[in-house]
Amino acid sequence: MLRRGGRPAELITYAPEFVDLVWPAEAGMPRQAIHDRALRAHRMLTAAVAAMEQPHSEAIGIMLCLWPGTLGLTLDQRRERAARLFGIQSDTFRRSAHEGRLVLNLSLEIYQRVRDRHDRRRTLPTADHDGAL
Repeated sequence: MLRRGGRPAELITYAPEFVDLVWPAEAGMPRQAIHDRALRAHRMLTAAVAAMEQPHSEAIGIMLCLWPGTLGLTLDQRRERAARLFGIQSDTFRRSAHEGRLVLNLSLEIYQRVRDRHDRRRTLPTADHDGAL
């Protein structure tokens, strides 16, 4: 997603597996179009980015083309802008201590949101074979 960004059209075109992972089509339900699920995945992504502390939130938002004026930028240009937020060079930003950590923190924030969504949707335990709970 870093290369193309995390807006809905880019998610559909370049990262449909991300959409399937964070907002899968539900079994037993009429199949939701990938377009609807991509919009929901994008909302989850932007909420996860917004939940991060600054300047991390701003930097990963730039990297994923979530902020206005970033969609037409190359990955190198976005890295340069994000690096400036930390007062470092873009080559330094690209290292795992910076960019990698940003992506990991975002991944964990998304994971938590997916897990919480799943936990809220769980049903109550059903009766076992002899009728007792």
